[in-house]
Amino acid sequence: MDSSKGAVVIPPRLPIVVLPYPQILHPGLVLSVTLPQAECLGILRTALSERKEFDSQQESRGAEAVTPKTPPSNSSQIPVLLLCVPKLSPTTGEVPQESLQGLNRWGCIARVLRLINSPATGECRLLISGLMRAKLGNLAMAAEPTGANHTIAELQAFTQDLNAPPPKEQTPSLKAMQDAARRLVEIMGRTSIPTTAASPNSVVARVPMLPPALLKRLVMLLRDVDQMPTGMLTDLLVGALGGACIWEDRLHQLSIVDVDQRVTFTTEMLQRGVERMETLRDMLLSIPYALHDQHRTALSRAQLEMIATEIARINPQVISSIRIFQGNDTQAKKSDERAVIRRPTNKDRMPSVTRRIMGADRLPGHRPSSNALADDSDDDEGDEVAALDARLQSVPLSDEARKACQQELRRLKRMPAQSMERGMLLNYLETMADLPWERTSAQLDASELQRLVPKSAAGELLDEPLIPRARKILEADHYGLDKIKKRILEYLAVLDLKQVQAREQMLATQHENPETMEAEQVEEAMSSDPAMPLSKSSHDATKDGNVDLNKISVQYKGPILLLVGPPGTGKTSIARSLAAALHRPFTRLSLGGVRDEAEIRGHRRTYVGALPGSIVGALRRAKTSDCVMLLDEVDKLSSGNAMHGDPTAALLEVLDPEQNSGFKDHYINVPIDLSRVLFIATANTLDTIPEPLLDRTDVVSVAGYTHDEKVAIAKRHILPKQIQAQGLQPSQVQISDEVLLAIATWYTREAGVRTMERRIGDVIRAKAVEYAEHRSLGGVSSNQPYQSVVKVEDLAKILGHHTYEPEVADAEGIPGVATGLAYQGSGNGGILHIETAFMPPGDAKLRLTGSLGDVIRESAELAFSWVKSHAFALGITADRASEFPKNDVHLHLPAGATPKDGPSAGVAMTCALVSLYLRVPLDPNLAMTGEITLRGHVTPVGGIKEKVLGAHRAGIRKVVLPFRNRKEYEQDLPVKVRNDLQVVFVRTIHEALAAVFGMSLEAQIDELRGGTEGRRRLQELDWHGRL
Repeated sequence: MDSSKGAVVIPPRLPIVVLPYPQILHPGLVLSVTLPQAECLGILRTALSERKEFDSQQESRGAEAVTPKTPPSNSSQIPVLLLCVPKLSPTTGEVPQESLQGLNRWGCIARVLRLINSPATGECRLLISGLMRAKLGNLAMAAEPTGANHTIAELQAFTQDLNAPPPKEQTPSLKAMQDAARRLVEIMGRTSIPTTAASPNSVVARVPMLPPALLKRLVMLLRDVDQMPTGMLTDLLVGALGGACIWEDRLHQLSIVDVDQRVTFTTEMLQRGVERMETLRDMLLSIPYALHDQHRTALSRAQLEMIATEIARINPQVISSIRIFQGNDTQAKKSDERAVIRRPTNKDRMPSVTRRIMGADRLPGHRPSSNALADDSDDDEGDEVAALDARLQSVPLSDEARKACQQELRRLKRMPAQSMERGMLLNYLETMADLPWERTSAQLDASELQRLVPKSAAGELLDEPLIPRARKILEADHYGLDKIKKRILEYLAVLDLKQVQAREQMLATQHENPETMEAEQVEEAMSSDPAMPLSKSSHDATKDGNVDLNKISVQYKGPILLLVGPPGTGKTSIARSLAAALHRPFTRLSLGGVRDEAEIRGHRRTYVGALPGSIVGALRRAKTSDCVMLLDEVDKLSSGNAMHGDPTAALLEVLDPEQNSGFKDHYINVPIDLSRVLFIATANTLDTIPEPLLDRTDVVSVAGYTHDEKVAIAKRHILPKQIQAQGLQPSQVQISDEVLLAIATWYTREAGVRTMERRIGDVIRAKAVEYAEHRSLGGVSSNQPYQSVVKVEDLAKILGHHTYEPEVADAEGIPGVATGLAYQGSGNGGILHIETAFMPPGDAKLRLTGSLGDVIRESAELAFSWVKSHAFALGITADRASEFPKNDVHLHLPAGATPKDGPSAGVAMTCALVSLYLRVPLDPNLAMTGEITLRGHVTPVGGIKEKVLGAHRAGIRKVVLPFRNRKEYEQDLPVKVRNDLQVVFVRTIHEALAAVFGMSLEAQIDELRGGTEGRRRLQELDWHGRL
């Protein structure tokens, strides 16, 4: 066991850190090594375990340590030592004889100075300091409790250099090494080749082989070589200037223990490095400049490629990063300033290593002093900042954004590389550079448009005008939804007219001022209409006073469309088709479950891990400021709380056309113009959307599909998609409309088509299995040949028993039973039987069952009260003074497990009670809906389309509806359904009774009360209904 000045005790075994080719650690150097987190922590645990075991053995033997006292048991104060061993490269020729499992026999003992853990990247960075040479002995594997294994090695440490004093006088060998090092530093320090008038556009402007700070430290070091031990000086020079030397020489120098032999070999190695660098410099200076610009550029490009090849052949450690630019002279000049030849950086290898040299006034193993040599990665960091600065200069930022970026860039340039805030500033500036700002879709290239713009079944159709193109795309992508298509075409028509108006004003202004038309005058001419200011992106379309009319972008402050409807009805795909029609990028923002305002507006950069909001993130993905942005599931936004704010309030500014031109994200902290973005919002219900947010949108209802529409959608879209997805051909599976209708009726009960798509997929996969078995037998089956046609009777075998039994009307009417219409949620509707029955005489009370809510209970009580108050007119009592029957009435709605509520069953309940008291059966093929008042008026209800479609599916042939719902019936119901139904619109309950009972009510009263009493009482009832 050896030590250095009694400072560090070296255990006989240490864990190995393998340095990949071509990295070598010499004593006196400080390196930053990046390793995977699990591997790094495992190595450190092994090192601490070995050290503690060694200390315990020392104490048990009673042996004195080299240090004044045994290190404390606290692991935080125990020096963590590792053995850094270079890995031999198989491409460098013959492997040295002194090798062990692909590792060099010689390495360097290093002390861990700092550990930086990065959970986000899953890596750890070790800052280590080289102490002394060491020769490897036997290798062993140390197992951790986690199951991971790490290599440890027996070693022999050499500490002569640490204890050696400075030389008393300068020997000839030391003088020769000093001269060789100075010559090499002089050549590598020439960071630029002088340019002359004959070479204004030289391709290589500088060759920085040494950073300026490192160059200054080396000059100071070579000036006072007699102030440092000779052995330590050789290691420092090889570590700093080794990039100019052959890797094998550096490896051999590590194995030389004798100081005099090491000085001689180091001198020879540096002299060979001088020859290599002079060859490189001469090659760069040999580029001719007396040729024509174009010929010189081509020749320079070819010679640069030759230089890069030669550099790689001479020294694999020096890699070329010369950019051979293909642009014009102005752009090439800017690119030439960044053309460099550099040493490998952290991005070129794993693990990444940063090299430093210890100062002469500090012992190895301690933190570098103020005169320690700088990190050679400073140039790379400077290049990164310069590249980011150039990128920001090319982005059309707003004035406030440019001012903010310049301020942050100045801070970034002054900030040390180890600062934690540096990464935050880089992320912020990269985000600012990625935002589209004034960039529009007209400025995207073809490849970006191909990637960002959604595809349509109708194709791009770019040669057609906007409205015909949009109509074809909507018809090709969607079946039905005529009301939605009409509203979208209205929006696009207004936008197209605004565009035409802008072009006409542009042409008129150009005609009046053909010579002095500038971009600012163009904007002034077009902004005369406040609803149509010229986008700043049109400045890019202006050149030499001419404006490209195809790139004019207008800001249309139109309404924000809110598509409301059940799931699976095509709300999201409608937004995609709109983006395809406009040929703009499409981005989707899912708002379901968002409960923090910062997710919309972003986090302030004072917080750790701050990120921009989802609006800015969507703009960043879309790459244009006029994209189509879908705000999906707006009704699923959480109401927030006092701590995190209300996300719905953050959307108020986004969805307000009068305010979103200055939207301010907390992370960006400068205004962002959202006025060009076309926002489309979707929701399943309006109940959970706050009124202020709802007031900023134009609500468009998306109703569910009818069975006929589902069949048509399945034929046009779902069936071809599923056949292709399951690997079959259209001729191998044939499904008729009858089968599709059976699937929609028996196995789905939804407004959309998602479940139907899944069931069709089940059928196609069953046929795929059948076809694959048939094909594996060579087309011959022992049972029966493959049948491509799917029949209705095959569905039970493939999909199982019917999931839903279809609702059907009763075969015959029963007194006291009426058929109502109900909205069943998710865009579905159906019939609802209302059953009533007499109970034994009591107090003439009404009993309700069937899991009824408060609203529908009130409807039943209202209907019962109305029947009581008009008992004489209805023929229930013989005269006005007669007492109402004492029997209690039980009113029940079947399917008690299903909660029922809503104000739409008053008419049906009234008719059921009248039928019960008069014992008149109702027509089983008749259904009704509507609410009543105590005066007998029939009020409108919702869900007319869903209810009528449900009645049509159940076989109902006659429907009674409120008169004020006539408009919804005529606009929303398909013509085929309207032709199959007989509809009666009623204003009062008297008209409803007349439509339901007809002459049977009058005849029943006549039979009960005699003569023409029925007509007289019904006329009296009609008179009361008109009040």
